[in-house]
Amino acid sequence: MEDDTIAIAEPPIRNSGVMGGKFLSRQVVKKDDGSKYLANDMYTGHVVDIMCHHFELLNGDEYSYRLMENDSKTFPFSCHSKIHEKMVEYKGAISKYFATEYQGDNKITMVDLSTCCQKIGLELNKQQILTVWRKIDKKRKNKVSFTKIISLLESDHDRSDYTRGRRKL
Repeated sequence: MEDDTIAIAEPPIRNSGVMGGKFLSRQVVKKDDGSKYLANDMYTGHVVDIMCHHFELLNGDEYSYRLMENDSKTFPFSCHSKIHEKMVEYKGAISKYFATEYQGDNKITMVDLSTCCQKIGLELNKQQILTVWRKIDKKRKNKVSFTKIISLLESDHDRSDYTRGRRKL
């Protein structure tokens, strides 16, 4: 991030037919429109085109997610308050989906949350879904009660961040 360069390495996978190793040495990489790829172009679910190859960013490490969540100006898709505002508008539809259409127990996964958003017309990308999921699945068990989503939507998100002693960025 400090010098806007990118390096790409693929781990070797035995018997895959792909060599693995270094694909791109650290350098500035430009998009098709001539502008540079920057930190805010790197988020889960985004496809970057580098040297006629398409790379879908599948995930990141804990440090990267925390960095993105704490710098909402640079990483708008990881801004809790913006996602919260968007989801609050769909609170009724989300409740209705999990109460009537959802075919499972009261425990949901991140995929179930993503499916709900798609079915009710709430347009959130993978990074935004992941940001919400990290907020409600603090124990990282990969399953939570859908009532946690409803509780999150009913809370006054902006005020609750201040009252817990967290500084909003």
